[in-house]
Amino acid sequence: MNRTLPTFALAALFAAAPAFADALESAAATAAGVAAGISEDDAKLTDVWQGKLAFGADVKSGNTEKTGYNGHAEAKKLQGETIVVATLDAAWEETEVSDSDGANTRDERTAGNAKGEVNLKEKLADWGAFVFGDLSAEHDGVAGIKYRTIESAGVGMFLVDEEALKLSVEAGLAYVQEELDGQESDDYLAYRLAERADWIPAFAEGVSFFEAADFLQDFDESDRYFWNLEAGVDIPMFKGVSTTIKGVVNYNHLPAAGKEKTDRQLVVQLGYNF
Repeated sequence: MNRTLPTFALAALFAAAPAFADALESAAATAAGVAAGISEDDAKLTDVWQGKLAFGADVKSGNTEKTGYNGHAEAKKLQGETIVVATLDAAWEETEVSDSDGANTRDERTAGNAKGEVNLKEKLADWGAFVFGDLSAEHDGVAGIKYRTIESAGVGMFLVDEEALKLSVEAGLAYVQEELDGQESDDYLAYRLAERADWIPAFAEGVSFFEAADFLQDFDESDRYFWNLEAGVDIPMFKGVSTTIKGVVNYNHLPAAGKEKTDRQLVVQLGYNF
């Protein structure tokens, strides 16, 4: 059964759209510079955004055992002490169903999800401190999340901030609005903890590893909390194209009616970087 994406989830997706438009414009400017005889490295000096588009498949366990398809888009900007990251993720599943007489079969979409997120960090000091703001909205038909929006802000620190390795932690407050299957819509104030690591090893040129986790818990109802974890590797194939393999775990201590607490995914994507 198809599900309708909530209005505020669409709002988060559209909020990231200017980032992707600027990224495309930046890529076009680089190409124009190269065509005019400027070296590619020099042309990229005018770039403001970096972007990526990826498509792939995933295998889930938990609330579903089905294989699905997914898409990912992101845009990143580093200007001075400001870091902006905008991402869009979408996935859907199809299953083969038969007529009552078993004569005909067809593919039918059974569930889908979409998530948009915009994150802003502003560095405060050379020793790695920063403030952040984050806005996300999602719909997950598999986990029974009709909608969930999160607005959060707080402080953080880069424990390691080197070219080959970056490790950051952050903590702050979050305002959550959500509606799960079988439950009424609700909103609450929570605290949020998060960390992220990115590593580019010297022994494998162009390969990068990443890992990220976040945890949110309701201030008033301690049993209401959820956390997300992802870890993976990005492997370059040829110019501009890479393969991403990652594992994702989502845990909700108070899930939607009839749903399990934990969802797991193994995702493989083929992406183009620009």
